[in-house]
Amino acid sequence: MPTKKQRRRREKSFRHEYDYVLVDADGNEVAVDPDEARKQREAREQERAATRPKKAAATAKASRPLREVQPPSWRRALKRGGGMALLMFVLIVFVLKQQSLGARVAEGAVYAVLFVPLTYWIDRAAYRAYQRRLERAAAKKS
Repeated sequence: MPTKKQRRRREKSFRHEYDYVLVDADGNEVAVDPDEARKQREAREQERAATRPKKAAATAKASRPLREVQPPSWRRALKRGGGMALLMFVLIVFVLKQQSLGARVAEGAVYAVLFVPLTYWIDRAAYRAYQRRLERAAAKKS
């Protein structure tokens, strides 16, 4: 929160009216019409925009190389899904205590078994999408 002194200084800056002025070669202040200044500024901005190279999102995206996706493998799915399955098993058995121990172990085991094929399926879907993108890119080039 600004102090009383800071508020007074800020209010003081809003009390005064100001004009657009330029200092000429002789050192005299010459008033400038705000509309004229705005037109000149807009003209300069349009000139800069015309000379600036245009970057289209499509060309930037097309020039970026595709990230290579590895083909799916059960070994990689077992590593990824196994780690997640272990985490879910521990979470269900030791943290969620609404059911009996046997039911929690069974539920944790079901999740553990389902995570490995799920990760393989996700890898396979990603790899197929990558192959389709490669085919589209090759078709555009030729």
